[in-house]
Amino acid sequence: MKKLFCMATLGLAMLVGSSFANAQDWRYDHDDYRYGRGYGYDNRRGLHVAREIGYRDGLQVAREDNWHGKPYNPYPRGKYAWADRGYRHEFGDRNAYRERYADAYRDGYMAAFRGNRGFEGYFGWGR
Repeated sequence: MKKLFCMATLGLAMLVGSSFANAQDWRYDHDDYRYGRGYGYDNRRGLHVAREIGYRDGLQVAREDNWHGKPYNPYPRGKYAWADRGYRHEFGDRNAYRERYADAYRDGYMAAFRGNRGFEGYFGWGR
């Protein structure tokens, strides 16, 4: 009976330990999925696309605002309000894309309002 009890205890310990290890593995897999480091997502490319499209959109809107005499407003609005123009599922996390797009939009908007010519300063082009 004592031997049966020991075997049952050992089996239970192995089951609990295995479950704990699986839970930790799931957490790391989940983080990889969340941050686009696995499962076929190309998060870096997506963030690069968000930066380029957001910056161009910000430049364009600022030029239009200047032309029409509108006040300074560096936040995506109108058709750009969702801040996900150009997003594709392959890029991974939509919220990370939106953040990068909105930041680049503001940078482009500010550059155009300051009178910069465009991409030269932001991407290092034209140097």
